[in-house]
Amino acid sequence: MKTPAFWDCPHSVWTKLLRPFGRIYAWGTAYRFKRVKPYQADIPVICVGNLSVGGTGKTPVVLALGEFLKKQKVKFFFLNHGYKSQLKGVVADLSVHTAVDIGDEAVLLALNAPTVVDNQRARGAQIAVKRGAKCILMDDGFQNPSLIKSFSFVVVDGKKGFGNEQVIPAGPLREPIQKGLQRADAVIIAGEDEWGVEFFLKRNQIDLPVLKGQFVAQEKALCGLKGQEVFAFAGIGNPNKFFDLLKNNGIIVKKSLPFPDHYYYTRFDIEQIMKEADGLPIVTTTKDAVKVPKELRKNIYVIDGKFVFETPDVVRDILKGLCE
Repeated sequence: MKTPAFWDCPHSVWTKLLRPFGRIYAWGTAYRFKRVKPYQADIPVICVGNLSVGGTGKTPVVLALGEFLKKQKVKFFFLNHGYKSQLKGVVADLSVHTAVDIGDEAVLLALNAPTVVDNQRARGAQIAVKRGAKCILMDDGFQNPSLIKSFSFVVVDGKKGFGNEQVIPAGPLREPIQKGLQRADAVIIAGEDEWGVEFFLKRNQIDLPVLKGQFVAQEKALCGLKGQEVFAFAGIGNPNKFFDLLKNNGIIVKKSLPFPDHYYYTRFDIEQIMKEADGLPIVTTTKDAVKVPKELRKNIYVIDGKFVFETPDVVRDILKGLCE
């Protein structure tokens, strides 16, 4: 989604005018937790969520955690709510299900490990257990009270941080920072901490482990495009992250076109992109590529980054303690 500019401005007039509505939104979130009796799964449930709307990089973090569990030979399932999915309570089968059926993020997860798609997290956890899962990695759902979490990581974008520190619609937050972090077990700062997230936590005496990491692209994932001019498009939470990834790896982004998060591309969209590219190589993310009509994907380079933790040993120890 394209976020309002004043969400980064604590002294904006709009921020002040909308603050009362933010209190109502925050009350609604808190009320959900009070009235719901959560389900306790028989296996560990690790949640990767955030406090703000927009792209903080949750799904790449989930995939990175999944790689640790694979190396530890833990049988785990991803759990995803399935963005606008009409299917509920299914294990993703990519020979049958498309991004339209189960959501783009669920497809990304299913490319890497068994994935349950269900907007009812408790039911999804039960399905995973029945299928033999020994651990669940839940993509999003930090504000969902229906399933008890064994451990919750809160991902914060290092550039945007907590924005103007206000709750929707006055700011980007789904709930007040201190209130939300009371339920968290660790904070993950994605990218350089330009906003000052770590300083904010210390200043407010929020004593949580802080993990850091970066989005990087492997050499082979760059498709030999280093030094070349390209046309880049992306429909993710923060398209600039993708464009910056390309630039940081020596690819010249001559033209770029952002789309809304979870955007589903039509044939007309791709034909217009090809026309505007005017012969330039066209690049996008895996999340976007799975939503491009199959017959048109051959004309598009797929370049993606992965999330790499600065202290992998710490992450490995956390997961070992939870899932072994």
